[in-house]
Amino acid sequence: MKRVIVTGGTGFIGSWLIQELLENQIEVTAVVRDRSRLPEHILCHHNCTIVEKPVERLTGEEFDPNGAYEAFFHLGWAGVSSEYKNEVELQLNNINMSLHALDICSRIGCGKFLAAGTVAEYVFCEDIMDVNAKQSPNDMYGAAKVSAHYFLEVRARQLGQPFIWLVIPSTFGERRDDNNIITYTIRTLLKGEKPRYGHLEQMWDFLYVAEVVRAIRLIGELGRAGRIYGIGSGKYMPLRAYIEKIRDLIDPALELGIGELPAMSERTFSSCVNINELTEDTGFYPRIGFEEGIIKTIAYLKEKGIGCDDGRNGII
Repeated sequence: MKRVIVTGGTGFIGSWLIQELLENQIEVTAVVRDRSRLPEHILCHHNCTIVEKPVERLTGEEFDPNGAYEAFFHLGWAGVSSEYKNEVELQLNNINMSLHALDICSRIGCGKFLAAGTVAEYVFCEDIMDVNAKQSPNDMYGAAKVSAHYFLEVRARQLGQPFIWLVIPSTFGERRDDNNIITYTIRTLLKGEKPRYGHLEQMWDFLYVAEVVRAIRLIGELGRAGRIYGIGSGKYMPLRAYIEKIRDLIDPALELGIGELPAMSERTFSSCVNINELTEDTGFYPRIGFEEGIIKTIAYLKEKGIGCDDGRNGII
């Protein structure tokens, strides 16, 4: 790939994806609502063009008519944090925005349209996740992602636009500052306090953000149109084991409140994705494991000195 478009560039994964593309000498046009939220190293990069406009207001005239864009990575999505995931109108607007992005992609003759799904589409899967199986979302965010996938698949077929759906895994790393379980655990332990959870018995898969975006780039380059690609590490452990590993890296003497909170659901959650097709088509396999990624994340949060809230939102 030489030239691509990215939406959602101010988000956690979006900003890392732009960085990954630029580091691989790929020219990026980033569509953002507020350019000031982009990291400075992206804003100042000579190979990055910023279009400051909501996705739903794009006309196609914002892009170089002779651009020969090879991929359109649609990561734009509002309301991904826990307090907004069940706002119905907000999630419905995301579906319309995604369809508009696809129409723009087709209008400007872009080679591939890649849209970001999520393991939240399959939260009640009790085994290794088959991304081609029936989805089982647990909130409006997951349901909207499922719906967007089907809307986009049908619309892409009508337009004759090559389309790929990406199932993004549980992702951690620097610059993710929301109250997900990894960040909550690190923040709380760095304060010398006890984090509290449910029983954490479910099998899980976490992938460091630099590996997630490398997989997305490789899918953009080598992925086959019409496929659904699950992204993950290919290695799974009980969620409890990940939390204990984080604690041991910070201070093995610190206490964990595992089992002190009631379960959020009577059904079992899982986040283990089959990555066979991803590996077969792109050669992807993670280079940075969980421990190395967590060490980087701990160092980042130490440097930022980020405080901790009450920890209830987003804890499994």
